[in-house]
Amino acid sequence: MQPNKVNQALATLQKPGKKKNGKKTKLVTNGARLGYQAIRSNFLLALVSPFCPEAYGIRVPDPFPFPTVTHHLRQTTVLGSNATGSGAAIFLPSPTFSLLDITAINGSTQAVTSTPFTRFNATGFPYFMYKATTVSAMNAVYGSYRTVSWGIKISNLQPELSATGRIIIAMIPIGDSVPSENELTNASVTSSILTPVFGTPTAQLGGSGLLQLPSAQIFAVQDLLHGDLEVSGMYTNSSFWQFKTTETAGIAYSGHRTGDSMSSNTTTGAILNSGYKDPNRMPGGCAICLFYEGIPASMANAFQVETIYHIEGSPQISATASTIPVPSGAEKSIVGTTDIVDQAMGVASKLENVYTFITKGADFLNRSTTAIDKIMAIGSNAKYLM
Repeated sequence: MQPNKVNQALATLQKPGKKKNGKKTKLVTNGARLGYQAIRSNFLLALVSPFCPEAYGIRVPDPFPFPTVTHHLRQTTVLGSNATGSGAAIFLPSPTFSLLDITAINGSTQAVTSTPFTRFNATGFPYFMYKATTVSAMNAVYGSYRTVSWGIKISNLQPELSATGRIIIAMIPIGDSVPSENELTNASVTSSILTPVFGTPTAQLGGSGLLQLPSAQIFAVQDLLHGDLEVSGMYTNSSFWQFKTTETAGIAYSGHRTGDSMSSNTTTGAILNSGYKDPNRMPGGCAICLFYEGIPASMANAFQVETIYHIEGSPQISATASTIPVPSGAEKSIVGTTDIVDQAMGVASKLENVYTFITKGADFLNRSTTAIDKIMAIGSNAKYLM
C-alpha cells in the first residue's frame, strides 16, 4: 500500500497524547507491547492493507478478549480466458469457502487454470468451487476461529508489449444463507445453490453487468503493467468477526445427523444432506467479483491472483495432550472496544481505501522500514516520551 494512503487512513483514528506538565506526550511502541494507539492503527492496517508486514499475527480488538492463536494462508491462483477472451471468478472472505470459477459454473471454459486451493468435489458442479483450506484442517488447529482480515492482489501475466483487455471488479455483500460443507461437497448440487449467497444467480455475475453495482471499478490491463492491484476486503457489519465453529455436522444419535442447513427432495420432502453452515459463514463481509474481457482468446495465463487470509481462533485441544504439544493460547490478547472495530471497519470499507496499486519491487521495502525497525527493537518496553 502506498505510504501516503496509509497515513491518510490512520489519520482518521489518531488521538492526541495526554498532557503532562503542560506538554503533549507521545506514545512510542515497538510492537512487542501494544498500546491503545498501536491497537487501532495495526488493526486498521490489517484491514486496509492485508499484505503489509504489520498484518501478520493481528487479532481483533475485543472488549472481553479470549487468548487466541493466529495463522495465515497466502496462496496464488492463475486465471485464464475462454474462447471469447473473457473470464469471471469470485473470491470470498472465508478460508473454507473461498473461490468460485464463475465462467465454468456458467458452462464455459474454466477461468481457474492453476490453484493450490482444494476443490469441494472431484466430480459434478462442486468441481468449480474451491476452499483455501479444508474444514478438517481447520478443525485440527482451531476449535473455533474467525477471519481477521483478508484481500487479494492481482498481477498481469500477459506479455507487456501485447497486453490487452480490461478487468471489472465489484463487491457484493454476503448474507447468512450459505450452504453447509456437506451440501457443497455433494456432486448432485447445481449452481442454484449459490443464488442465496449473493441474492443473484451466477449467470448474472459472470459479465459486464457487474458495472451496475455501486462498488464496481474498471481497470485496463495496461494499468497493471505499472504495478499490482491490491483489493482489500470490504465490511458491512462487525458481525463478520464472530467466532465460527469448525464442526461440519453433529451426531444426534445413531444413524442421524444434525445441522442448521439442509437439502431436501422437493417431491418427497426427504432430507438428502444436512450440516452446520457455521464454518462457511461470513455475514458482514463482501465477496470480490472479477470479470475480464478483451484478453487474447484461450489464454491460460492471463492474471495471477494472490490471496491472503489472517486467521485467529481458540486452539484445538489434543485428544492425547500428554504426549502431543498443543498451543497454550497464552499470547497477549488485544483488548479494545467495539468502537475501535467499528471505526476501523468504516475507514477500511471506503472505496478509496479498498483499491490500491502496488508499485512493483522496491515499494515493499519502502513501506516495510517501520515494521523492520519494530522487529529490531523487540524486547524493549513501550514508553511515554516527552
